Formats: sequence, C-alpha cells, structure tokens
Amino acid sequence: MNLFAATSSSNLVRDYDVPWFLYAGVIAALIMYAIIEYLHMRNEHVIKFPEAVRWSVFYITVALLFSVPIFIFVGQQAGVEYLAAWGVEKALSLDNLFVFGLIFASFKVPQKLERRMLNYGIAGAIFFRLIFIIAGVELLQRFEWISVLFGIILLHGAYSAFKHAKSGGESHEEVEKSERRLWNIITKILPVYPKFVGHKLTVVINNKRMLTKMAAVIILIELTDIIFAIDSVPAVLAISPDKFIAYSSNVFAILGLRALFFVYQSLADKLWALNWALTGILAWIGFKMISHPFGLSVPIATNLIVLFVFFAGAITASFVFKNPYHKKHKS
Repeated sequence: MNLFAATSSSNLVRDYDVPWFLYAGVIAALIMYAIIEYLHMRNEHVIKFPEAVRWSVFYITVALLFSVPIFIFVGQQAGVEYLAAWGVEKALSLDNLFVFGLIFASFKVPQKLERRMLNYGIAGAIFFRLIFIIAGVELLQRFEWISVLFGIILLHGAYSAFKHAKSGGESHEEVEKSERRLWNIITKILPVYPKFVGHKLTVVINNKRMLTKMAAVIILIELTDIIFAIDSVPAVLAISPDKFIAYSSNVFAILGLRALFFVYQSLADKLWALNWALTGILAWIGFKMISHPFGLSVPIATNLIVLFVFFAGAITASFVFKNPYHKKHKS
C-alpha cells in the first residue's frame, strides 16, 4: 500500500482485521502497569528526575515495540496510523501535564501523593477514552459531516494553545481560575473534608462519611482530563478512525503519562517552544478533519512527517534559542 497516496473520502471510518492476541497485548500492558504501580505505591516516595526518565524511556519503548506486531499482522497503513496517533496523543498530553502541575501546586498536594493521584487519573482516562472513542467512531460512521465539527473543535484548541504559547505561560492564571470554578462545583455537590488524610479517599467526621481532599482533587483531575479529551479524541480519530488503533495508541500514550509528568515538571521551562508545536499540530489536524468531507484527503505518512517536523523543530528551537518570555521579564 502506498502510504503517500491520499485515501478515499469514503474511508472516513475503518475497521481493520485485528488478531485476538493484539487485543490481549493491550490488556497485558494494562495489567503490567497495574502490577508495577501497585508494587511502587507500597513504598511511596518523591519521584526524582532520573527515576522519571528511566520509566518514561521504558513506557515509550513498550509503546514503540507494540507497533511491530501491528505492522506485521494488521498492515503498514495501520502501523503508521498507530505511531502517528500515539505521537499526537503524547504531544497533546503535555497540556494535561501543565494543568496537573498547576492543580497540585494550587491545592498543595504533598509530593509523595502525586504518583498515587496520577495513577487514579490514568485509570479514569483509560476508561473514559474508550467510551469517547467508541462514540466518536459511531458518530463519524453515521454522520460524515461530524468531522467538520471535530475540525472546528481542534482549531479552537489550536487557538487556545496559540494564546498559551504567545503568553509564554502567563495564561496559567486563567487555568487556575477555571480549575477553581470546577473545584467549587465539586465541593458544593459532594461532602469534602478540606484536608489530606494520608492516602485515604474517605474519612468519617462527626459520624458523617466525607471525601478527603485527595479524593476531591482526583475528581478534579478526572474532570480536567475529560475536558482535554474533547481535543485529543477528535485528533486521534482524524489520524486513525479505527477503534483498535485509536484506543491502543491512547492507552500506550497514557500509560507513560505518570512518569512523563515528573520529567515535564523538570524540563517545562527549557522546552518552551513545545506549545508552538502543539498549536501547529492541532491546526493541521483540524484542517484535515474539515477538508475530508470535501474530498481533500491527506496521506497518513504525511501526517507522521508533519508531526515529526513540528516536534523536532520545537525541541531544536528550545535548545538553540533562549526563551523570549524570560528575556522579556529580565528587561
């Protein structure tokens, strides 16, 4: 199959013939992650940068290795779609990590609890992404014009990423206000004890069962991830409108999210140009979704190349040029 040939506009939804052992592979990866995290959470500690890098490399390697059987048993097209969808989800997860960091700082989450709370968030993300991807594929199957709506959503996400990049990170005040509004809604609806009680999720106060502050912050993280899924799920479906490829790429991108969080916290200021890359990626995919019903299809290999160019360009620019935002403040 020629990966540089544009697909027909009628192929908005695909259903690859995926062997059973690849489904088993996804389940095995989830079980592996659960066992690793269970063993680590028995010895809760602050995650240092070297440990976070090692685990990030491990999960990235696992994700890339999973593409090998997809190439062999499903096909070259499916393999490239998996890699591109995984890369897009990994890129978009950087925005999640930025907001998670603000939430932890804003609510003074103890560092030794961050790993456990992120794991709860990852479990919820894996569940909700399955629902959203199935729903998204169903919508694309029934209503071809829905891709235009998805494209508009992605262009709006690109505009938000552009504002964040242009502000040099100053938009964190807006994000904190938004998170505080969500927090107020949570505490009005649910009984919340405003303190951390170890790693307990509930506590009995005056004979009344209440959620701890840790449980409430986890709910806030879940709601935030659902909001981010409004961008990321259409983006992944724009790359591969096949349920298995879309979901497996999401799973392997999300599994490495916890380790990547601690790496990103250390490197966020140095990799200042990544926000510009996210802007370009979302704008490109949004254009792709809007143009598809009009017969303007883009080859899947082109998507992978565009993704690589944006990422490589952003990382290169981050190390070659000084952060203009910091420079602005020094003057």
